[in-house]
Amino acid sequence: MKAGALSGTVLGDVRIATRGLAKSPGFVAVVVISLALGIAANSTIFSILDAILYRPLPYPNSNRLVVLWQSEQTHPDSRQPPPIAENVDWNKQNHVFEDIALTSSRDSVAVSGLGEPRTLQTQYVTANFFALLGAKPILGRMFEAQEAQDWVQTVVISEEFWTREFHRDPNVLGKTFDMEAVVSTVVGVMPAKFAPFYGGKIDVWQPINAANPRYVARQDHWLMPVGRLKDGVTIEQARVEMELIAKRMEQEYPKTNKGLGIKVFALHEDLYRWAGPALYPLLGAVGFVLLIACVNVANLMLFRTETRRKEFALRVSLGAGRGRLVQQLLTESGLLALTGGVASGLLTFAGIKLFLALTGDFPNEESIRIDGKVLVFTLGISLVTAILVGLLPAVQASRTDLNATLREGERKTTSAGSLWARNTLAVSEMALATVLLAGAGLMINTLLRLQRVNPGFDTNNLLTLEIQLPEGGKYLERVPGGDLEKTLPTVSEFYRRVVEKTAGLPGVESAALIGTMPTRCCADNYSFATLGKPEPPPENRPFTGYSEVSPNAFQMLKIPLLRGRFLNEHDNETGPWALVVNDAFARKYFPNEDPIGQQLLLRYDPYPVDESRPRQIVGVVGDVKHFGLGEQAPPFVYAPFEQQQAVFPGGVARGQLHKALLVRARPGQLEAGASLAGSVRKAIGEVDPNQPVTNVMTMDEVLSRSLGEWKAYMRLLGIFATMAVLLAAVGIYGVMSYSVNERTHEFGIRLALGAQEGDILRLVAKLMLKLTCIGIVVGVALGMGVMRLISTFLYGVKPTDPTTYVAVAVFLAGIAVVACYLPARRAIQVDPLVALRYE
Repeated sequence: MKAGALSGTVLGDVRIATRGLAKSPGFVAVVVISLALGIAANSTIFSILDAILYRPLPYPNSNRLVVLWQSEQTHPDSRQPPPIAENVDWNKQNHVFEDIALTSSRDSVAVSGLGEPRTLQTQYVTANFFALLGAKPILGRMFEAQEAQDWVQTVVISEEFWTREFHRDPNVLGKTFDMEAVVSTVVGVMPAKFAPFYGGKIDVWQPINAANPRYVARQDHWLMPVGRLKDGVTIEQARVEMELIAKRMEQEYPKTNKGLGIKVFALHEDLYRWAGPALYPLLGAVGFVLLIACVNVANLMLFRTETRRKEFALRVSLGAGRGRLVQQLLTESGLLALTGGVASGLLTFAGIKLFLALTGDFPNEESIRIDGKVLVFTLGISLVTAILVGLLPAVQASRTDLNATLREGERKTTSAGSLWARNTLAVSEMALATVLLAGAGLMINTLLRLQRVNPGFDTNNLLTLEIQLPEGGKYLERVPGGDLEKTLPTVSEFYRRVVEKTAGLPGVESAALIGTMPTRCCADNYSFATLGKPEPPPENRPFTGYSEVSPNAFQMLKIPLLRGRFLNEHDNETGPWALVVNDAFARKYFPNEDPIGQQLLLRYDPYPVDESRPRQIVGVVGDVKHFGLGEQAPPFVYAPFEQQQAVFPGGVARGQLHKALLVRARPGQLEAGASLAGSVRKAIGEVDPNQPVTNVMTMDEVLSRSLGEWKAYMRLLGIFATMAVLLAAVGIYGVMSYSVNERTHEFGIRLALGAQEGDILRLVAKLMLKLTCIGIVVGVALGMGVMRLISTFLYGVKPTDPTTYVAVAVFLAGIAVVACYLPARRAIQVDPLVALRYE
């Protein structure tokens, strides 16, 4: 066939399909909405995957960017940031990188001099960081390495911060404000399009000088090295060279580098290695939704095809080939699918907004958008959908028996093939819906179990606030001769006064301090040695969680005392150093002996420096879920916050500046409004007017936020399952409605011969139960295999949990009954005289 003739044939088919579909607006609406929902769900998740996994990082030649981690040779899978000073050695010794820079994760710091005290989102970077990424400021310049000083520094601010705080003042360069009691001078403004690694917004970038003598002790592991490979150098070549450098460093610095290697990973892979296991199951879920939508539409088109069998027979009798019938029906399905694809555009935009709203602070969310790649994906999935929904009806229509159809007169009968196809599609819908509903059910079961978990303390009437004292001025002192810091007595005095003032407020029963908020504890661990016992090698020292507390914290939180005593007011700067351990610690490390009286020498890892003197265990308390409700309570030790004046490397002293303030309100005070929180803020301001307070929440809100990941996953799967159930219900309704309509003549005869309404209902219910049961059985079998993909998100429930599957089966059976109600009611209301004349 010539191109012109083919084009004319296609255009003719489009015109015929358009006219035919225009006569059935209800059919078109149902089909387009079903397909738009399925396509939009897939486009939404694809846009998330594209932004996180498929799209290159937004930096020039980002495929050459890598991250370097220090790793223990005895634990190849381990990874930790190397000491800051190591960056200088690596840049001197390597031949594979253009440059290596250092960066921190996002951090909150206290700021003053910009109005009311508050916190800013900041990131510490070396001076070469921006150049390594190929980024330039829109105003001013970058800072230089020597400008990173202890109490005076230059900073680079974001365009959003420039707009918010300085109203885009072109004279912003040279303006100053205090960050962590450090005078900070603005020297540059970064464009809004400059994206930080970890997502979220950065207000200020602060300089770090890796060559500063303060880092010579090589005991500061809190910055991530990022390197740019030289042109033509592969990651494997970089790995070989960095391992050689690691061996040289091990010989040169045996005290800090013994047994340590260097791992090199692509930056994109390292940043988002978590995303695949979390997002691909969601892509599978929306794939199921689209399959259900396709099955639903295919069933509707089968019904439509059955009503047009005489039309197709006449067209064949007039010379149309079977291929022309297939082409015409595929054209119709193509128009419907493309219309659904266009309609899915707006739904995808809304879906992205909904996804981000449900997941909260999602990484890199500013880059999640509908771009050309997403549009191509939507077009491609629309075309695939057109084939899926149109092929079976088209093939079924092309097999029309011309003679049999023309002999049928006006009576319509359905072939066994069409009946089998429709029933199979309905079963498929029910099976796929069962899988999605099982996933949602397992997540609901997980969330219910998590909400019943005992956190280990009393959460009622508890208000929480977080305080981060500045790393300078009157609170932190740097010790000459290396990277050593110590907190000053003013730290203990500040927190002591805060507790006293807060406890004396009207409506407050008591107040206490804890180093890290329960259920939101960081992953930092201390290792320790027990005096009087052989000390294991450094790599085999036991680990424990750690927090500083005020002496009354256990009583205020109502954590039970199991042995010994609580901390008290005598556990202060002048008293013997004390520790309270939890039950998990006692069971694991002292299973056959009394831990009371044992002395521990703590070390904040990975800094290989022990505390200056041992601490004695004075009590054992109940376990608290410090790392989240879904985690086992780890071994944990509690130290008095007033005994934290020891000299420690780098981040340890800084960690002592942070505390969570816990306030036990009298019954009804928290529900009375924000007055109590305001009173506490005012009390803190009276102690230090420049000190900001952050994360003001009730403990119930803290626990709720700790379940955020599970809630988001449950909500997403719940939305997809709801879509699937609705589509499956429409499919069951369609099959039963068509079946009742087709058997109207039969029902009339049965009623005329004396059949009762119950007999007719049983005939209708028999088909419904058959399709539903088969679909559920197939779905349960499929779900028990597929649900293993989300097993990492489950808590206290297995992917094969029988209770969940029974509940899903009962629920879907109920949905099927509802979907069959109208067809069944129509069947028993048949007038025998009318039915006998039914054609």
